[in-house]
Amino acid sequence: MSFSKNDFDKLDLRLKKITEQMVEQIEINSELPPTIEQLEDNNKTYSIMAAILFIDIRKSTYLTENSQAKSMVKIYRSFMRMAVDCVRKSGGVTRQFLGDRIMGVFIDSVDKNGNIVDSAADKALNAARSLQTVIDYSLNKYLKSNVNGKIIECGIGIDYGKVLVTQVGMYGVENDEDKENEVDCVWVGNTTNHASKYSDIASGGEVFISENVFKNMSDKHKEVFTKSAKYKGRKSFQGYVTREYYLEFSEELGKPVRIEEDNTVEFDTSEQLADGIKEIEKLQNSLIKRERELAVLEERLKKENDELRKKFSDENDKRIMAVNEKEKAKKQLAEEISSAYSFIHTIISGSFCREIEYIKNIGINRWLDIDEFYHELGKKKGYDEDIINDSAFEFIEIYAYFKQYDRSYKYMVSMAKKNYIWIYINEFTFKWACEQNIGWEVINAMEDNLQNNRIQYENIRDYEEKIKRLKKIRGF
Repeated sequence: MSFSKNDFDKLDLRLKKITEQMVEQIEINSELPPTIEQLEDNNKTYSIMAAILFIDIRKSTYLTENSQAKSMVKIYRSFMRMAVDCVRKSGGVTRQFLGDRIMGVFIDSVDKNGNIVDSAADKALNAARSLQTVIDYSLNKYLKSNVNGKIIECGIGIDYGKVLVTQVGMYGVENDEDKENEVDCVWVGNTTNHASKYSDIASGGEVFISENVFKNMSDKHKEVFTKSAKYKGRKSFQGYVTREYYLEFSEELGKPVRIEEDNTVEFDTSEQLADGIKEIEKLQNSLIKRERELAVLEERLKKENDELRKKFSDENDKRIMAVNEKEKAKKQLAEEISSAYSFIHTIISGSFCREIEYIKNIGINRWLDIDEFYHELGKKKGYDEDIINDSAFEFIEIYAYFKQYDRSYKYMVSMAKKNYIWIYINEFTFKWACEQNIGWEVINAMEDNLQNNRIQYENIRDYEEKIKRLKKIRGF
């Protein structure tokens, strides 16, 4: 069987009809969105004001790769059962089951006079609280005991606004080619897109909501949320965040089962950033002082060595003491260099996958100072420039933000030379490099790694795909 000219003509006519037909928008005045059966096979769309909730299992790819298929069946089935129950009991309906990702839809409940008695935002938040409570107090408990110790955590995103619902379908009925039976509905609009992105950028155990949700929810919820900005790609999303927002009766359920939090120090506020910069300045001054002390000791040792040549052997103890003192000073200096290098690396790495305010608040002049001092310390530790640049690859994004593409690209080239696991690519920087006719530097370095078998086997496919993507951008 193959796609014939007759098949093409039929499909061509159908596409013509769909694109020529006017789109009719119908307002919905019910507490539930339309089902697939209620939607017609035409360009009629149903318009609803709704809160859209997405829940997404964090690191599901890693979970799937490190779990047996039978284990994943249990995880996905229990996850879906939980999501459907929590959404329904909160006054919503579930739509779009995508394995590790589920969408819930909630509509305002109104009285006969049109006054809202239970807002869609409150329904969605109650569903989010229910989901978090069931995950940490029930689902994870049973997954841990019955599914090889596995536990999950989820991010939840919610937005509120206008959504258009329409039916889509495909030819496929074997006994009637003019009829469609492979149908589904799509949810069109920024509300759905934003809720999906919010769930992507929410950390495990977090609920990330939009300004619209915050305005329309009850005051009892507002006190647990804090204003936040999260960064995805080059775009910043403004909203509100809460974490581990359980139902009131959760204290009666015992101890929650959660993935342990990462206790790595993070710099979230301008005040913390300022403290970090002050600490760098203290370390720099301390290093300068140590180097001066070492220079004095070396001069003293030189003089004493000259004098010792003229003295008796019993003066040799003084020389040994001086040598030991010098070695101790060298060791202290090396330790402080390592400490400062590590601390500054924490400042730099804090910019990766974070809101743009982090990069912006430090400012380009401070970043240049940090860059220079980091390289100075790295060279004192014996590292060459490419190794230092690879360890601070976050400068690719930092300098790209300030449009310092020449500095950004220098880091990208070093990473391509020294990193045998992955390469971070900023497309704005790479396009700039192509315009300067130097885009080949990154590609050549990556291809050299492949040809010389430096790339780990499990990373080869992703590595090759990234090279193809870069060549496409370059126009090859």
